[in-house]
Amino acid sequence: MKKQIFAYLHTHWDREWYRDKEDFNIRFIEVFDTVLDELEKNKAPFFYLDGQIIALLDYLKFKSENKKRILDLIKAKKLAIGPYYVSADSYLVDFCSMLKNLDLGLKYSKEFSQKEFIGYLCDIFGISKSVFLALELKNIDKAIIWRGVNPKTINNNANFLYDNIKTHWLAQGYFNDFFHQKEPNIKNILNYIKKIEKYSPHPHFPLLLPIGGDHLNILVDSKNKIKKINKELDEYEIILTSPFEYFKKVKFENKISNIEFLDNSNTYILQGVYSTRIPQKIKNALIQNELSRIVEPFNYYEKDKYNKNIELIYETLIKNHAHDGIYGCSTDSVANAVDYRFEKCENALLALKKRLIGNFKKKYNIQGKIKDKIGLLNLSNLDNIKTVEFSAPYIVQNAQVVSKRQGFLDELLYDINKIPITQDITTIYTQVVEISKNTKFNFSTVEIKKPKKIVNVSENSIENNYIKLSVNNNKIEILNKKDTKLGNKKANKKIYLTLVDTKDDGDSYNYSPNSKPKTLELKKTKVLYDGNIQSCLRLIFKNINLDVILDNQSEFLKFSYEINNKEKNHKIQAVFILENNISKTISKDAIGIIERKIDYNYNMKDYIPAQYPLELKTNEFPMQGMVNANNSNILTKGLCEYEIYKNELKICLLRAVGTISNPKNKTRAIPAGPDLKIPNAQCLDLIKGEFAYMFGDYKRAFLNYDLLFKNYIIINGSYEKELNINFDTIPPNCYFYGINQNKKILYNYKDKNVLMI
Repeated sequence: MKKQIFAYLHTHWDREWYRDKEDFNIRFIEVFDTVLDELEKNKAPFFYLDGQIIALLDYLKFKSENKKRILDLIKAKKLAIGPYYVSADSYLVDFCSMLKNLDLGLKYSKEFSQKEFIGYLCDIFGISKSVFLALELKNIDKAIIWRGVNPKTINNNANFLYDNIKTHWLAQGYFNDFFHQKEPNIKNILNYIKKIEKYSPHPHFPLLLPIGGDHLNILVDSKNKIKKINKELDEYEIILTSPFEYFKKVKFENKISNIEFLDNSNTYILQGVYSTRIPQKIKNALIQNELSRIVEPFNYYEKDKYNKNIELIYETLIKNHAHDGIYGCSTDSVANAVDYRFEKCENALLALKKRLIGNFKKKYNIQGKIKDKIGLLNLSNLDNIKTVEFSAPYIVQNAQVVSKRQGFLDELLYDINKIPITQDITTIYTQVVEISKNTKFNFSTVEIKKPKKIVNVSENSIENNYIKLSVNNNKIEILNKKDTKLGNKKANKKIYLTLVDTKDDGDSYNYSPNSKPKTLELKKTKVLYDGNIQSCLRLIFKNINLDVILDNQSEFLKFSYEINNKEKNHKIQAVFILENNISKTISKDAIGIIERKIDYNYNMKDYIPAQYPLELKTNEFPMQGMVNANNSNILTKGLCEYEIYKNELKICLLRAVGTISNPKNKTRAIPAGPDLKIPNAQCLDLIKGEFAYMFGDYKRAFLNYDLLFKNYIIINGSYEKELNINFDTIPPNCYFYGINQNKKILYNYKDKNVLMI
């Protein structure tokens, strides 16, 4: 008997990449018209539409008359769609976005009568373990993956159980255009089959073979072509079917759990995308946090009726999460479309947040001014927030004003019977205050405390009771004041900080250092302000201002940077030099944490150039806003990449590149895309960002992450009576992540699992 090969026809569809959406739309109309014709004429038995619904929705904007044809083919199980809205990256989007991506995809797919689903992740650049949690929570028990798998981690068996998810690894990927040739090369086909057979150890199980590629038309007249090819195959028989049939025929007994797929020894994972177009990644992180940790929970707990508004914001945001979007490896015109969608989300979120606050004020008759108390809705995971920042048209007592602007009062915008006029413009003060005790997921009127100044700032240092930064002979030192006082022997006593700049011959996909890192010279320091609650010391480098901000009660130093970038093709990193070499990191994943073992002696530059057909290993890793190494923690607002070398923990602040794919890139042997110029990705502009440093374990850093993002709402005004509203009680050992389908998403850090309650 011949070995059976289950083959499925497909196309992988990037909605926007080296061409914009409108251009790809026209191509997809031509491709999908052909797909429908081939399926209806029974020239092909089945077609798989890439695991995402967005291309089909775009198609129907132009070909709505074909909706019934599509519906009939899905009902007949000749066409499969979903479960994702877009094929999204898993290392640059948070867990709430992952779930909402599935929610949208499943909703639209089920409207077309699709009933069975595969978590199809054929092209994303490495796969987070959070992906499998999301699939399981949405009752999807099958997955197909490709990039990032090291065969050793799956016991050299392409079929495995990831927890409860039946998973197949496409050992040779999804791209097979050699079947589309006029006279297919049988030798190429046999070579491909032998390679996938290597990882299918069961002799009686069929192999799985995708036939298609990026933006590629269906294999026309596929039945006859495959019949002809089969005549030339002595040992094998290709059977055109669906991947669903493959899952029915194969047993999944090889069990694995709690690992990620981020290995590039077999396939490119293109890790430079974590640092390309950093300003967009910062916007994405800020919008995701505002949506999932502030606006949606406020709407949920107050039982307001803005679920549809929130869903529309998510739908706009998730269009940017398509992997060639948020990765930044696309043309400037595509990046402009991404920015436009971000701006829509920002505006919609701001309007919705103001309306929610307005509704709350009406509900509890909060109006006028009160200067000794404020209303605090604590949406963080912290039991007691000590210092808050807010804006008001007046200055409360014991406040420190940090900035002011001109604007309308929000109350004027709540009243549909009034229109704000020029005379209504007033001064709005941004201020920080210290407040009385409060609890998480509780709204209370808290007293504004008279601060006791603890932060001490001078031209050469800034410190409080927890932490100190000092500059000696242009060397920046950070001292752990709390843990060392308490006699914690494992604590770092001090670390050092510097900025480095490295020339980069890479592209949007891969960093390729072309020089030794150049340590940037600290030119001078300056006290920017010295307040009773918060102070700031500015560190001045050439074309870079690095502001060090510290509150009386803060456990972390916050760094706010501005880079007036005037150079092309380079990378700027903040380097934290720890006491010992770094053999392990703990970083924030889409949900929970991921622990990584580190080969701290590895330096990619020592192995340049990459040998064909390899992509060089790197010590650069993705993070979702937090990384811990040797009890040092970096928290960031949208900076997604860290690098390890010996005792150095490096955070990328800026990477400037000028092409999608450089054919002469020395860290990758084969082009990953077209050599199209992308001048906007050089970031020749004023680039801003924020990160923070703190000593201690990662669990404490998790909590302070909420403070960096200000996960609370201040509602100021006059209260008829003191309010104390307990919105929720979060179980012990659990972090709150957000809301999905009117259920709370919690992560239990003790048991390392996800709860939806």
